[in-house]
Amino acid sequence: MTTWYSIDLDDSKTAQNTTQKIMDAFLPKYIGAGRPIAMAIFSSYNSALDRVTVYFSPKAISLAIQFGASPCESDFINLNLSLLVGDERSIDHLFPDAQAE
Repeated sequence: MTTWYSIDLDDSKTAQNTTQKIMDAFLPKYIGAGRPIAMAIFSSYNSALDRVTVYFSPKAISLAIQFGASPCESDFINLNLSLLVGDERSIDHLFPDAQAE
């Protein structure tokens, strides 16, 4: 089984800055790796906790470690994930059993 990583960010200016830094750091690594479809970063917002969680696919592990993310469960049922960076096709590739809502 492959390991996903995640990091929780408070929904504040700091979270926005960190998210932008993650996105900026992703592109050179993504291009350098040959634009793999399995390399993507997703985000999910929890309004009850006012928190954004950023999820790094297993192919983005070097970025996850760079930003201090920790291994997490890869059961994303009932999470409203949004593709932050990566190929749109990565959604179908990484979540073949997901159903579009």
